[in-house]
Amino acid sequence: MSTLKLGLFPYQLRFKHPFKISHGIRETTDVVYVRLTHDGFTAWGEATLPPYLPETQKTVIDFLSGLDISGIQFPLNPIQVFKDVDAKHSGNFSAKAALDMALWHLKSQIENKDTGALLGIQSKQLPLCTYTLGVSGFAEMKAKVEEALNYGFGLFKIKLNGEGDIAALENFRKLTDKPFAIDVNQGWKSAAEAVAIMQNIKPFNPVLIEQPLPVALNHQMPALLQKYAIPFYADESCQTPADMDKLSGCFTGVNIKLMKCGGISRAVEMISKARTMGLQILIGCMSESSVGCTAAAHLAPLADYADLDGPYLNANDPFSGMKVDNGRIKLNPLIQTKPI
Repeated sequence: MSTLKLGLFPYQLRFKHPFKISHGIRETTDVVYVRLTHDGFTAWGEATLPPYLPETQKTVIDFLSGLDISGIQFPLNPIQVFKDVDAKHSGNFSAKAALDMALWHLKSQIENKDTGALLGIQSKQLPLCTYTLGVSGFAEMKAKVEEALNYGFGLFKIKLNGEGDIAALENFRKLTDKPFAIDVNQGWKSAAEAVAIMQNIKPFNPVLIEQPLPVALNHQMPALLQKYAIPFYADESCQTPADMDKLSGCFTGVNIKLMKCGGISRAVEMISKARTMGLQILIGCMSESSVGCTAAAHLAPLADYADLDGPYLNANDPFSGMKVDNGRIKLNPLIQTKPI
């Protein structure tokens, strides 16, 4: 009989600074930590639940409590478990991601290999990691930039929302000459508006621009690709492998997040598909703690960029794991440091 046991722990992460994007502003993020224990091993997963997404702590707990984990076979095959669960239950992507990353964490301990090795990831090249600057005035941005530079970040992601965008970039340039990406989170409401703003943004030379238009306006993205050489990455426009078929000619890259797609098992599938389509890859996060970001970091060698800064944005992370060293992702074991 299997000794695999499931524990669920609701928690609330607090940002060090209020976090503002085009969707709104918040100071906290609800999460549910998933703990799997088996034969003396303890493994963790995380469902991170920003308020603009449909899942809640209750839906995650209800979903995972309703799964029969007694049928999970050993030796573990997390990919098959994900396929079985996904085939029977639609949606619930963050809940699936939490279970999936916990299964990979457990398998890595049992087999004494990190997740990347289990997946056959041979590259040791770890990408630059962005530090996210929410929409903010000069004084707040200054404090955030100084923090990030002290942490060793060398690449930034600046959130824009269609209001005061150029002033935000001017403020950033007064503070540092470091390279930066732009994330609009669907904040520009048409290609025409984007073109008007881009005329002033182009001289700042962003390394990429993420999700400039609403998902419903994907058909307007080719006009931007044809006009500007800057890479445009999809975020909200791509959640599942099926969504990727709609990206050709509209985006040059894709932001793949465990919370968004359902976990490591699905993310690996999407990364492979993205490469066959010629798309660049950003491995991102939903401001997770060290649990979610460490899980995603094992896939970072497959990406062009990483945005796994959650542990640096949160004030009460109860775990430690991946870090940023000289601007790049550095893999470390996941360790619980505080009770939850």
